[in-house]
Amino acid sequence: MRPALTDRTVSPADWMSAIDGSRSLSALTLPGSHDTCAYTVDDRLARTQHATLDDQLHHGVRVLDIRCRHERDRFAIHHGGIPLGLAFDDVVRTCGQFLAHHPGECIVMSVKDEWPARDCTRTFAATFEWYVARHADVRWHLAPELPLLQTVRGGIVLLRRFTSEKPLGIDLTAWPDNATFDIDNVVAPFSIQDEFRVPVPISIAFKWRAIESLLDLAPGLCGERWVINFCSGTGMAAPPVVVASGDARHRGIHELLAGRLAARSEPCGTMMLDFCDWEDWRHVHALIDCNWSR
Repeated sequence: MRPALTDRTVSPADWMSAIDGSRSLSALTLPGSHDTCAYTVDDRLARTQHATLDDQLHHGVRVLDIRCRHERDRFAIHHGGIPLGLAFDDVVRTCGQFLAHHPGECIVMSVKDEWPARDCTRTFAATFEWYVARHADVRWHLAPELPLLQTVRGGIVLLRRFTSEKPLGIDLTAWPDNATFDIDNVVAPFSIQDEFRVPVPISIAFKWRAIESLLDLAPGLCGERWVINFCSGTGMAAPPVVVASGDARHRGIHELLAGRLAARSEPCGTMMLDFCDWEDWRHVHALIDCNWSR
């Protein structure tokens, strides 16, 4: 019998421990959370999650979207210009504690320079390296290549969305706004869908087509490229909760994705979810199970 969450032979907190370590992270189906820490605010346009970072990790989320403002040589966690009341210390500490208790897992962390810096004496990259040294008990993978799982168990893989004058993690700084795109001019090639503008509820259908188009390609790309597919979207008339859950007239991304995953269990790449605890973590667990679909 293959391991699966559905037959309870694998725990969501330790699911990676059942994966062959010789597999590349890009060959895995990885559940992720878009704007991971935007669970601290009630603003409908800003909130993208209900579950805390610790809950997300324990329920199987392995790719984090961490957005920082560089202030006074420290990182404050932000959603755009909105401070979320957390510091980067909180994020790293939570991740380190989780990995210490679940050493067969790894965490992929996208770190983005989210908002203009204020009162800083050093670069964003220098402050990031200061945090790496400050939390010496947490192991980071800061090489530029697509790693094998066995080389990064117990550690954090950096996807870098900030400038650095020297090699530091996997470079994703060539990230256009509101687009589906490839990044090829780096050691690790990526195919990414991040079309986040959903101005009105009827536009959810267009967003779903962007998601599904990359899902159709993912089985043939995974392993050779790292596929990242954002299920998130927002607009003044369609805040994240409406894009995710729909309204009386429009089906949301959650329902559409549920139908797709039920119909086809195949490699999906990395899927970045809003409100990833929907229906008792249904999507997160279904995505994890895709790792044994072959």
